[in-house]
Amino acid sequence: MHRTKRDAQPHGDNIMRDIELPDSISKLVDHLNIVQLFWQGIPIQLPRFAVYAILDKPVFDNYFYRDGRKMALIRVDRYQIPVIDPFRGNIERPPAHVVIISHIRANRFGLYGYPADVVQDDIYLPPEHRSVKRIIRDFV
Repeated sequence: MHRTKRDAQPHGDNIMRDIELPDSISKLVDHLNIVQLFWQGIPIQLPRFAVYAILDKPVFDNYFYRDGRKMALIRVDRYQIPVIDPFRGNIERPPAHVVIISHIRANRFGLYGYPADVVQDDIYLPPEHRSVKRIIRDFV
């Protein structure tokens, strides 16, 4: 199954309390949608606006090594996307899910994936929540 940004809808039961968005963003939204993935039992929170796709039951096209770490490649549409362990470990086999993250550096668009055992994509935080700055720091 392939989920994209437009699949998520607000759900009042999953609102966490306490974050702070930059002024330029906080005036535009009344909540921040978070994707929380768990890899090897450890949670990672990502802003939904940085998530390109969530792949269920991914199939890797091949594996490769970079800096002594085993990584995987997955083809999505016209892109070949590296799947890397967020904790600098090796990717030995396909996980239950892959969260594809988009990023821009120096006007260049890129995609990479994080493996996940579990994905929760229906968490909403108010802009005043204390975790917002930490969650969005690498994406704004």
